[in-house]
Amino acid sequence: MSELKVFHLPGRWDLKSVSPFCLKLDAFLRIADIPHHSITASTPFGGPKNKAPWVEIEGEIMGDSSLIIERLKKVYQVNPDDHLSSEERGIAVAIERLVEENLYWVMVYDRWCRTENWATLKDSVLGDIPQPLRAMLAPYARRSVKKQLAGHGMGLHSHAEICAIAQRDISALSDFLAAKSYFFGDRPSLTDATVYSVLANIYAVPFTSPMKTMLEQAQNLLPFITRFKAEYYGDDTAQ
Repeated sequence: MSELKVFHLPGRWDLKSVSPFCLKLDAFLRIADIPHHSITASTPFGGPKNKAPWVEIEGEIMGDSSLIIERLKKVYQVNPDDHLSSEERGIAVAIERLVEENLYWVMVYDRWCRTENWATLKDSVLGDIPQPLRAMLAPYARRSVKKQLAGHGMGLHSHAEICAIAQRDISALSDFLAAKSYFFGDRPSLTDATVYSVLANIYAVPFTSPMKTMLEQAQNLLPFITRFKAEYYGDDTAQ
């Protein structure tokens, strides 16, 4: 079998990638123990869908983290969810959708729309794009992201409404995790990789966000982040 090549956006702040979707795929690869060659891309435009991550697998280039993971499960005959019941698998999909289709967009709003975060974003998320190209692309990228936020619907809400949405999602995650080590017990699953990838990109970053206080007040979600990172990134000097 040819070498699996995984392309992801740059890492910052002791995280493998500033992109939750790239970080999710990386975390899945670690849980599943799939050997691969990790390649950093400064922009997502090299991928087949103009999004990151993307992979080269069996001579084919493919994008979308969820589709990639489903392909990897079949090719490498691994499934971190194989210990889940059918009911738990249904719940897992619901949690993953909550995180990736809702809470993620609150994170995007905080990064791209809050004036106090703009300077940090330009020098970090866009930091691998060389100047003066970065200065020219940054305003275009920001307008594009704001259009995406509006298209999703999150960008149409007031600041207070967005905060309320985030609080409901974070409370739901905390309530379901409860006193468990991982979302479905003592063994991690794709759900844990998905939740970790977004929560770490909310809390372990130098962006202003009311969600940081929400995570602290939840009490069990920060220990979850620490636990997952220690288990799968503890020996990684280039996280």
